[in-house]
Amino acid sequence: MIPLPSTEQLRRLSAFDGDSMAAWRLQSEILHALYGEVSSALVLRPAESAARLVALSGAGGETQIDASDAFDLGSSALALTDDSTAALLATAAPMRMNLPIEAPHSVLRQLLAADLAIALPIHAAGRSAHLLVLGCAPTHALAQAHPDLLGLLANCLGSFLGGALDRRQLAEQSRRAWVEIADLADVQRLLLPDNPQIRGLSHAIHYQPSAVAGGDYYDLMSLSHRIDDYPADLPDVVGLLLADVSGHGAGAAMEAVQFDAILRTYKGSEGEGPAGALTYANRHFFSRKTRPHFLTALGLLYLPHEGRMRLCNAGHLPPLRRRHGGLERLDQGRDIPIGILKEHAYDNHLYDARPGDLLVLYTDGVTEARNAQGKEFGIERLESILARNELDTPQDLLSCMLSELHAHQGGAIGVDDQTLIVLRLG
Repeated sequence: MIPLPSTEQLRRLSAFDGDSMAAWRLQSEILHALYGEVSSALVLRPAESAARLVALSGAGGETQIDASDAFDLGSSALALTDDSTAALLATAAPMRMNLPIEAPHSVLRQLLAADLAIALPIHAAGRSAHLLVLGCAPTHALAQAHPDLLGLLANCLGSFLGGALDRRQLAEQSRRAWVEIADLADVQRLLLPDNPQIRGLSHAIHYQPSAVAGGDYYDLMSLSHRIDDYPADLPDVVGLLLADVSGHGAGAAMEAVQFDAILRTYKGSEGEGPAGALTYANRHFFSRKTRPHFLTALGLLYLPHEGRMRLCNAGHLPPLRRRHGGLERLDQGRDIPIGILKEHAYDNHLYDARPGDLLVLYTDGVTEARNAQGKEFGIERLESILARNELDTPQDLLSCMLSELHAHQGGAIGVDDQTLIVLRLG
């Protein structure tokens, strides 16, 4: 009867947390200490591709190929496509195969430097994705051992190595996913306006996703060039769009980027106002969205030469306005969110607009932020700050709002994406 690993040897193997290279080296040392001249290989069997060699140790226990790339099925892992070894590598039970010098078995023979190969499946989660293949002489004790005992040996040792490989693979997949999300966040931030200079308008903006990427979106721009012969001595015509995709994280960020791409193809006239842009965006967003979600949006067009502004509200929270110390919620005509009805047409609603008006626009991540007791920050809290007449600039107002918001939620980042925009009309 062949000896099995000791409790101390298994304890040492269990100490590895994701370091598959070190776990493989220790396993090879244990095999050599228990059985002497035995070579070993770890073979990965993906569900839909050829078996691949990911680790190899010689008969003396020395590591020749380590398991550093066991999760990478690229050129770093050697494909074992030898037809004559297919049965051995496909086995679901312990299996022996002689490896004579003849060419048909040259791949495994050269790797193991042995006359006999013993394939031992390592089982996990109902399947055997890995094989421990041992190479030895036909007269070796392993060659005479009972298959069940060999299977027990492989799974006793291999479960620790397989766990290390799985943790390494999971860590790598998480890293790659994080990089992809970070790249998406970079793209998303590039789409946001970079401190636009707009004649006659002062503004302050806070944009904070709850994760690396988020579902809030805004754009702020001068549209004076869209009006023929617009007077150069007047404040600029201003266009603003604020949107909030339901949910947050990478999925919401992708739809926010998609929404931006749709808006950039809109060629409507100034006369259609924000309602034209949102009607167009709704039609195309509805047919392209990848999830059964929606987004709220608020479009604003400020026309200083007419002394008014047009608002279109697609299910969004109402803007707040302070004028001469008085407060008002601009909640006229709140409509359904984008992505609900494909052929829905939105309407503009007119408001008078005067130089000195202060406007606050925000997403629900601000008003629904909760403190430790579960109480929401609320629109009323924003209104109470806006009512302070000593706070007369967008930056002062924004700084005060953020200070109270962060104190309320216990930090700078909430559980949902947060956008706050403060405008002072010129």
